[in-house]
Amino acid sequence: MNPLSRYLAAVALVAIATPVSGAVQHRFLCIDNGRNCLLYVDQSQPAASWSVSIPPGSRDLQVLDGNRVLVSHGNGAAEYDLGTGQRRSWSVDRYAQVSSAQRLADGRTLLAANSAAGVALYELDRDGRELGRRLLDGLKDLRLLRVLDRGHLLLTVSGPCRVLEIVDQGQIVWQAKLPDKGYKAVRLPNGNTLASTGGAATVVEFSPAGEQVSAVGGKQNHPQLGLDWFSGFDLLPNGNVVVANWLGHGKQGTGVHLVEFNRDNGVVWTWDDQDPATTITNVLVLDR
Repeated sequence: MNPLSRYLAAVALVAIATPVSGAVQHRFLCIDNGRNCLLYVDQSQPAASWSVSIPPGSRDLQVLDGNRVLVSHGNGAAEYDLGTGQRRSWSVDRYAQVSSAQRLADGRTLLAANSAAGVALYELDRDGRELGRRLLDGLKDLRLLRVLDRGHLLLTVSGPCRVLEIVDQGQIVWQAKLPDKGYKAVRLPNGNTLASTGGAATVVEFSPAGEQVSAVGGKQNHPQLGLDWFSGFDLLPNGNVVVANWLGHGKQGTGVHLVEFNRDNGVVWTWDDQDPATTITNVLVLDR
């Protein structure tokens, strides 16, 4: 029996044994970079769930129109069908150490990759042809990159660990210190910034002045969850945060894969099924 089949069977047994009335259930996408799989999980309809193999080095997820999802690969990116997981025709596989992929409003795609000299940015047209490239000198350990208004870029780097906002030419216009190696950062409508913090196992919120104003997670706050390394996360409309607890480096099976926190750092929901996944690095919740 393959991992997904075991998972579906386990879900069915749990559903028979325990009532789920009133329990939080989610429909979500996640990347398992231990098995190099893209997973779609529908907790209310387990039979609709699927898992497909993807290239190594995948980290980024972006839902597109037309029932598609864009997934970064270590060598580029590709589109997949949300209903079946089938790979679509749009695909790029000629780069190296790609860490992030974002489809822009005008149809272009921005790939961001780590290199010895810094963070390399590749701009592609609608058909995947390269339009241009540039280098953000001296930056390292990029994970996910987000494009802000006016073309500014938001990303986390190390050496030192921080979240940066930079202009197109590479100038830093805002930054905040992180307690550990960051993974994802997003700009909130109120101007604050959320960022995950790797080994600190928190998602922190910074003011425009770069001061920390709140945080959720924390290993000491939730010892029962086996929190180890916070990577990708998704901000829900109600303000809750669903974050991936990456369990790599021999930590497989020691904690939950995903956890949802409310604004008061209370645990609303967890997902810890170990059969279909080993090391979840990113998540997108689809039941908006």
